[in-house]
Amino acid sequence: MEMKVMVPDHFMGDINGDLNHKRGHIMGVDVEDGMQVITAEVPQSEVFRYCSELRSITGGRGSFAIKFLRYDSVPAAIAQKIIAGAEKAKEEE
Repeated sequence: MEMKVMVPDHFMGDINGDLNHKRGHIMGVDVEDGMQVITAEVPQSEVFRYCSELRSITGGRGSFAIKFLRYDSVPAAIAQKIIAGAEKAKEEE
């Protein structure tokens, strides 16, 4: 997903760290209406709860928008977890 996160200046470090933790790749940073706008590519599986996480980090002062960008390969370690979970679910049926 392409994600644009708009936050006040003093939250930049926290947001950059959080996006990196979510396997995100920061593509650029701009200034818009006095806010920092971080453009990043982040896997969709990492942004399902981002609304509440961003609110917690910024005290409700940040916002974001996402849109589909492209499909990409899943890293091998994560793929193994997905396969193991699917196999376990199949055994339980």
